[in-house]
Amino acid sequence: MPSASYYQRQAKTLLIWATTTKDKVYAGQLCAQAAKELEQAERAREVISDLNSLLAEFNIQQLIKG
Repeated sequence: MPSASYYQRQAKTLLIWATTTKDKVYAGQLCAQAAKELEQAERAREVISDLNSLLAEFNIQQLIKG
C-alpha cells in the first residue's frame, strides 16, 4: 500500500488541475477524485498505526520472554 504522503501528493496534483481547467464538470470530477485520494491517505495512516501497535506488542512480548 502506498504511503499517506503519496496519496496527499496525488490529491494536491488533482486539485491543481481542477483549478486550472475551465471545464467545470471536469473540475468537479478532479475534486471528487482528490477527496478519494485523501480518504486513502487516512486509511494508509491507520494501517501504519495498526502495524506500529502490533510491532510494539510483539517487542514487549519478546522482552518478557527474554
